[in-house]
Amino acid sequence: MKEMKGWIFSRTKASREKNGPSDPIQFVSCQFNGSKCVNQRAKINQCLFKSHDSFVDKEYDDSIEELKTAYVATHDILGSPCASCAQLFRTRITQSMEQIHGELHRMTTGFFRWDCYKPSYEVANTMINEFRKNA
Repeated sequence: MKEMKGWIFSRTKASREKNGPSDPIQFVSCQFNGSKCVNQRAKINQCLFKSHDSFVDKEYDDSIEELKTAYVATHDILGSPCASCAQLFRTRITQSMEQIHGELHRMTTGFFRWDCYKPSYEVANTMINEFRKNA
């Protein structure tokens, strides 16, 4: 599995244009050639796309919800060699959620804070705790 570095959730680096291959998560090698998780992987990548686009549009609640949907979809990937890939997917999704959480934290604290993002920050915090509890 290969993680695409262009998929960083950051307002300073956010862009709708995705460089390189089209999927945020791609396989480099798999003994099944990715055939056992085609549908789940497509759903996860689609959720990551939507989440990133929502993040760029400052629709943080939608972005968080898409990451949650992607995280839940990783639990549909079963099997002995596939379970480790599913765990890598969950780690990638958790990292994205942590990046959104960090961005919201910066926006909701300090002298120039935006209180309108506080509910999204709290939802992101809850999701991160839930992801870590389920890991």
